[in-house]
Amino acid sequence: MSLQRALILMLLLFFIFISEMKESTAFPWGCSNYSGVCRPICLPAELTFGPFGCDKGFVCCVSHIL
Repeated sequence: MSLQRALILMLLLFFIFISEMKESTAFPWGCSNYSGVCRPICLPAELTFGPFGCDKGFVCCVSHIL
């Protein structure tokens, strides 16, 4: 019985590790890497870079690209 519990615990930890790994590889960079600002809507003079590193409902707005 304790062997089954240990195997289930190891399997659960493995799945948690895999899910964390997928989340970190999805967006390895953030809005701050482009000197951007997270806003609901970008200003007319800014470029929209998508939701990289921003909360839900916000997009990364960049004023210039170097």
